[in-house]
Amino acid sequence: MKNIVIQNHKEQEKVHAYFQSQSSYWRDIYASRGVNAEIYRNRHARVLNWIEGLDLALGSTVLEVGCGAGFMSIALAGSGFQVSAIDSVESMVEQTREHAKQIGVNQLVSVNTGDAYSLNFDDDSFNLVIALGVIPWLQQPELAISEMARVTRTGGYIILTADNRSRLNFLLDPLLNPAFAPFKQGIKQKLERLGIRRRSTNKVDEVFHAYHDRHAIDKALAFEELVQKRNLTLGFGPFTMFRRNVIPEALGTPLHRGLQHLADWGTLGLRFTGSQYLVLVKKGESQSSLQSKIAERSSPTS
Repeated sequence: MKNIVIQNHKEQEKVHAYFQSQSSYWRDIYASRGVNAEIYRNRHARVLNWIEGLDLALGSTVLEVGCGAGFMSIALAGSGFQVSAIDSVESMVEQTREHAKQIGVNQLVSVNTGDAYSLNFDDDSFNLVIALGVIPWLQQPELAISEMARVTRTGGYIILTADNRSRLNFLLDPLLNPAFAPFKQGIKQKLERLGIRRRSTNKVDEVFHAYHDRHAIDKALAFEELVQKRNLTLGFGPFTMFRRNVIPEALGTPLHRGLQHLADWGTLGLRFTGSQYLVLVKKGESQSSLQSKIAERSSPTS
């Protein structure tokens, strides 16, 4: 068990170092061109739309886990929420602080380094907890989900995303299709043993990143007695064949928009094959809490 903990810590340190080196990318991506930038902007807009539909009171407390460059936290502070933002990478924390100061909402945004596995907040602290793009970089996402549930108030909400294992652009590329993963791994190992293929020395390839089945995410949320309210998958492209782009950049964004429109309408084969799985859940009273209240009401008064 100790060895597993040490290994997990080492993997998370690699992730931290990777994001430290890529902090400018996450600052610039929302203003960039191309299908990936379009998908991130769509995700941002969808989540804000969901939050608007929750009718949270002004001044409600919000926690963003993995705030990145701070775009979501700042947007929520601009809507009148009291936001706590954390990230495990110091450069991201500094970017969010500076960004909040520039926009003029720094009085409503508290930014600190933090660990998704051990949130430094009391139980039942927040009306809303958000974790966008965090789950794929965690080796034990269930622990982070449990922590998010702990700090969410009864009747509060959690919105999170996972990278969808069954995304359409992977299913169409033989080198990316998850069904072929065991076969590809076996071939790689044989080639390495024969000396035909060298082990990758690319540091990015060594960084832990996971794709999840949406049912596994649903199961982890249900285990914490979180009630699902909304879900969707979002993002189509870029499309490749043997890892080479087959759709010109100029056509990638219009194709994504068209496929996303069909997915939003529930089109079979598209609804759950977007690149990201977005889910909104509500924290209700646990069965044990309900049972204790029922027992309390039914007990004779003195």
